[in-house]
Amino acid sequence: MKIVYIKHSSFLVELEKHILLFDYYMDGELPKLDDNKEILVFTSHKHSDHFNLKIFNLSHKYSNIHFFLGAGVRFNDKYLKRNEIDIDIDKYITTLYKRQEIEYHDIHIRTLRSTDAGVAYIINCENMTFYHAGDLNNWCRESESDDYNKKMKQDYENELNAIKGLHIDYSFVPLDPNLENTYYLGMNYFLSVVDTNCVFPMHMWDKYEYIEKYIQNEGAIYSDKVVRISKPGQEFFY
Repeated sequence: MKIVYIKHSSFLVELEKHILLFDYYMDGELPKLDDNKEILVFTSHKHSDHFNLKIFNLSHKYSNIHFFLGAGVRFNDKYLKRNEIDIDIDKYITTLYKRQEIEYHDIHIRTLRSTDAGVAYIINCENMTFYHAGDLNNWCRESESDDYNKKMKQDYENELNAIKGLHIDYSFVPLDPNLENTYYLGMNYFLSVVDTNCVFPMHMWDKYEYIEKYIQNEGAIYSDKVVRISKPGQEFFY
């Protein structure tokens, strides 16, 4: 299995029979994929650092493809035409809402409610489980009010408590430097309640030094689980 860190919160997971592409948002050239495999494209929500309409152009090159969109990613035919996207793209799309479970072919997909927008994904594929948080995180920050931070903490922990003890093979979780002194709270709580083999930090705005900071300080007890990402395009093999 290969996992590619594309950039920010976008990852590609290549399995024996499937490819999972998460939160691809770049304007540049689309990734080249193996058209012999079933391609599943996941978008957690419509923020510009998680979604770009250009991902739908993948359907021109790959027939065995399907798109899963978190609730809130909406567009009409006029909008698609204006952006030069085929209006029949709907046949390749499934919209998923918070706390929903579906079976797609031989894949099980479950969603959680984000603390910001859209959904987080839990995907069981080829006997492995993957978690992509999207913007589900503890977005507490010192500049916010105590009431805001209390509610944020409660909402985040309530959502993760629904999967407490679940085994997840590979996880993708925010570690956002923009939160400054509270950057680690969401990651720490996730690792305290979920049994995961390893976690890929994301949503770091290219400040990869925060991974080592986390490992050496607040996340020291989880250091053996945290993947050290250092640049876009980095590949990891398992």
